[in-house]
Amino acid sequence: MTMRTGLPVGLAPAGAVLILVAAFLGNLSLGATSISPRSVVEALLFFDQEEFDHFIVAYQRLPRALIAMFVGAVMACGGCVLQGLTRNPLASPSLLGVSSGATLFVIAGIFLLDIPLAWQGVVAIAGGLFGFASCLFVTRLTGMSRDPRGLGLILSGAVLSMLYSGLANALLLASPSRRSEFLSWVSGNINHAYADRLYSFWWLGAIGVALLFVLARPLTLVMLGREKAASAGVDVERVRFIALAAVVVSASAAVAVCGPIGFVGLIVPHMVRPFAGAAFKKALPANAVLGAATCLLADLAARTAFTPFVLHTGIMMDLLGGIAFAIIVKRCYLSPGARTAL
Repeated sequence: MTMRTGLPVGLAPAGAVLILVAAFLGNLSLGATSISPRSVVEALLFFDQEEFDHFIVAYQRLPRALIAMFVGAVMACGGCVLQGLTRNPLASPSLLGVSSGATLFVIAGIFLLDIPLAWQGVVAIAGGLFGFASCLFVTRLTGMSRDPRGLGLILSGAVLSMLYSGLANALLLASPSRRSEFLSWVSGNINHAYADRLYSFWWLGAIGVALLFVLARPLTLVMLGREKAASAGVDVERVRFIALAAVVVSASAAVAVCGPIGFVGLIVPHMVRPFAGAAFKKALPANAVLGAATCLLADLAARTAFTPFVLHTGIMMDLLGGIAFAIIVKRCYLSPGARTAL
């Protein structure tokens, strides 16, 4: 595989940060009630509980924006690492069973075992590990792991994701008394009501992403090839295992906060790669920033595009991500001379 160092565009990192700042302020300013940027800044720096606009910013829009940034950054970094390690341009937490497995385990744990909030993050991680492991198992069991294009892994993940999502919805239907409490969550709903979930589980996602940052250099060497990485002193199997575990833990923590938000981990790495290249030392920070910005913009569109109706952010991401998914499939699998690796 040929490594690319990225385009020599010095303004790219600054541009990504500016996009994030603009998306953050836009998310706090726009909505059913428009609030001026000045009032937003005042609410953040000089909060006055007597001001209604300050209350909206601090207790409704700010928690929602923080959740969107957390989920976007975590999922984008996870997709970046998965696409690199599997050498598959379609790999992401939502397409390899991680998100759906975490969703199923959380719903099952709550509805069948009545687990408290404090344990839902751990259950989500167990579900994410189960979803990813079962995806790998089915791929090997059917012999599709030998496909040089890696399409078998994606097909296994897509089928299992539909199965686990269907089981989670079946559990919801089986308990009408509690259905309304989690019906929004299971479809991916970034909402200020889940601020307590962000407070409980953000550190799990942070630990996972921090591990990926620490492993950036050895991960890049692994992408160059097993022999080259080993000759540079990299324990390839250990690095791969820790990196995949970190992706599962961080993505599952994001699911535990607001439910499954799909396609962020698929789209953002493709947006970043032309500018940051394939080296994880540059790609991971760029994915974190642009992933957070993308999720903020998707959440803003979900709240404002169909006024007076408000969509769940997960549904908006599915609408946008479905189009991107089709484009990526055509470019990477159906176009003449399509590449099989990143």
